[in-house]
Amino acid sequence: MTISDSVLCSAVRRQLIDEPASEDGWADGIRALTDNRTIFRWFCRLATLTTQPDGDALRKAIGATRAIGGKELSRLANSGGLSDRLIVPFVAVSMMVNARLDIPKITATPYRFADMQGHFEKAISLLSEETIPSTAREAFEIMVGKQYIRAILSDAGYLAEAAQIGQNVSAYTRWMRKTVYGAEVRGVTDQWTFAIGHMVVLAYLIKGQDLQVFDFNSVKVWRGRIANRFLWDQMLGLSRNLEVVEPGSVFADNHSSQNLEWADGRFVDYFEACGVVADRAGNARGAILDRPSSLHPALVQFFDATGITPDDRIVTVHCREAGYRVNERHDLRNANVVEYLPALKELVEQGYRVIRLGDRTMTPLPVTDGIVDYAISALKSPELDVLLPAMAAFHIGSSSGLSLVPLLYGTPCLFLNWYPFDLLPWGRGNWTVLKPIEALADRQPVIDRASYAALGRMRERRLLNSFGYDARDLSGSEISEAVIGFARTLDPAIPEPDPSEDNISRIVVTDRGGLRDLA
Repeated sequence: MTISDSVLCSAVRRQLIDEPASEDGWADGIRALTDNRTIFRWFCRLATLTTQPDGDALRKAIGATRAIGGKELSRLANSGGLSDRLIVPFVAVSMMVNARLDIPKITATPYRFADMQGHFEKAISLLSEETIPSTAREAFEIMVGKQYIRAILSDAGYLAEAAQIGQNVSAYTRWMRKTVYGAEVRGVTDQWTFAIGHMVVLAYLIKGQDLQVFDFNSVKVWRGRIANRFLWDQMLGLSRNLEVVEPGSVFADNHSSQNLEWADGRFVDYFEACGVVADRAGNARGAILDRPSSLHPALVQFFDATGITPDDRIVTVHCREAGYRVNERHDLRNANVVEYLPALKELVEQGYRVIRLGDRTMTPLPVTDGIVDYAISALKSPELDVLLPAMAAFHIGSSSGLSLVPLLYGTPCLFLNWYPFDLLPWGRGNWTVLKPIEALADRQPVIDRASYAALGRMRERRLLNSFGYDARDLSGSEISEAVIGFARTLDPAIPEPDPSEDNISRIVVTDRGGLRDLA
């Protein structure tokens, strides 16, 4: 340990005593250390905190394990538990990315999970494509353990390795469902229903199994929290082969944005799977639920209260902010709604009525004729959260679950400040304008697909910065250009996009000269 490291460790120790929940304090400490063994020792001590380290500090700790012996790493893993989201998967990841394991051999070797001695061996067995459980409980434990390993890899920016384990997780869950249990049943945990965006993807899975897009013919959902009961009631009508069951009564998988779905004979991401279902459903706009009648009681009440009429051209807007789910690790998905105001006012001048969606933690909008700040109003309800974007002329959305709701009803969508790049919205007539990524050195924008795909999958700003890049919000002028440009595409005289192409929205980036397609 160097003198500066010793002083820094003392400072970190004092901060931990004063502020035991201060993630920034100890993560900054790890970032500033230089000696690998010191970094590792502090990581071991601080891993007992309930907070997860940011990706940059995590990556540095993983790199530091190159100086640590296998026996010491084994002791660390055995000190934790498989339900631990950090310690055991951290050890597996460290062994993997530092080339201390024969990954091809481990991947191809079957391991009986119950025969593994200690958590270290169990963690290594999770890297196999055939980790064999003895019980249903073990099957679920294995799946979650694999997901934790993938999450550590993804958080720390090891994207190729994360993709490899992601394929492993998806193949394992499909194998367990089909081969071990011998059933065509898709079980999903309540992670699929506790957030409205997860519910939207589940709706497409439910519809898709009736359309024979997937390799299961019934869906069983673990009983739990439902984010929006009104939407859930509509989802229940999508298939007769849908059942709510008690937790643990059927093998089920957790929702994860990095999971893959087996659709039409190949693994695809969730959004691509939704696009396949939307095509198979036969509706030109990809709707799987009927657009609501303007006579719905909740809409009638809303119209009476706001002075909007069913004949008005309505635009709904959702700009994700930090208040609903406070988590710095998702801050790149947020945006500043103030930058949207010039475009929204221009829509009002063109005869649209604008309705801002969201939750009551949203930044209040200035009182403006033609704009209804529904998100923070007394009118807000679960019904209107769904009905308003479902019947809108078009929706302006962001990287949020609520902004997926209009896709269920075929509402045209313009997504702004979209991040990360893992999932791209479906809908051929829709636009997705990516959050700009720029080089820190010269502010040059990233406008080619390969570079954006790599950088845009980094979840945290600190990690992105460590690679020499940062992401910024779209400016007011960029938003106006996108909004007015997209509105023009809704002219009935413009032909529908070619249905022979993949069902994905137009992907747009910002360049010095304005908006352009991602090359």
